[in-house]
Amino acid sequence: MAGIAFDVLMETGVLVDPLPLWEDELERRVAFSNPALIDAIWRDGVRV
Repeated sequence: MAGIAFDVLMETGVLVDPLPLWEDELERRVAFSNPALIDAIWRDGVRV
C-alpha cells in the first residue's frame, strides 16, 4: 500500500494514509480501539 500512496502523492500532491482494516472491524466499530476513526472512515473513506 505504501507504493500506491507514494504514486498518488507524486501524481497529485495528495498524501494518502492507508489503513488496512478487516470488514468486521468496520462493522463492529465499538470493538475497535478508536471508534471515532471508524465513523470518519465510513463518512469520508475511499475503499480501494
